[in-house]
Amino acid sequence: MKMEKKIEENTNLDEYLQKLLFSKKDIHLLKMEKRITVDDITVTSNLVLNKDSILEIDIIKEEEIDKKPVIQDLKVLYEDDFVLVIDKPTGIIIHDDGNENTLTLDNLVAGYYQSTNQKHRILHVHRLDKETSGCIIYCKQSYLISYFDHCMANNLIKRNYLALVTGIIDKEMTINKKIGKDRHSSNKYRISDSGRQAITIIKPLRHQDNTTLVECTLKTGRTHQIRVHLKSIGHPVIGDTVYAGKKHRRLMLHACRLSFTHPVTSRKIQVESVFE
Repeated sequence: MKMEKKIEENTNLDEYLQKLLFSKKDIHLLKMEKRITVDDITVTSNLVLNKDSILEIDIIKEEEIDKKPVIQDLKVLYEDDFVLVIDKPTGIIIHDDGNENTLTLDNLVAGYYQSTNQKHRILHVHRLDKETSGCIIYCKQSYLISYFDHCMANNLIKRNYLALVTGIIDKEMTINKKIGKDRHSSNKYRISDSGRQAITIIKPLRHQDNTTLVECTLKTGRTHQIRVHLKSIGHPVIGDTVYAGKKHRRLMLHACRLSFTHPVTSRKIQVESVFE
């Protein structure tokens, strides 16, 4: 499948491609690799696109797998030629932390590509903490990663989480508190007036034994945002010993749902994962 667009008004090719969220570097490479055609004619330079012209962009290409493949069971929630959504298990980091012997989700995705005879770079679109489970997106085509970067920067990928917290939360609330690094502890964050804006919507779902299952919707994407925000209102996530949570077999935080607009088809894609 190629990306195909019918031009609705006279426009400049490079400007139009930038509106489609291709980077300047990618636009150059697309031309050099002869991946752009206008009305079935290959284009290698800038030009004016005429109204009703058909622009086609061939964005599918094979690339070498650039992470060590490790073949293990991996739950796929959604897949097509452009996007892969994985159900991340708890207890695994997304990418290499400098120790080549550490197993990562990137390694498992590389193993999945190898076992299914696919050749793609390993391009995770966003991250989850090591102990957080659930939905995470991988971009299969490197020409589309700038699209997903734009979506992440502008909160266009909607992400919902489930968290089991200590105490009773009996009403929906919005937590709007800035988050910054904790100067006294590496890899830890805190509420800080000098930090970056962070907004989380909290919706209680049910109560049991002085705990509340809440749905969290992110309006920003700060590191440890949900964990820091819930601690700040006196309801830490169970299992989150970093932020004063009660000890448990795992961190009770799960990315249960995400939705995004497909970069090629423009369809809304929504995937869900069960909290176990």
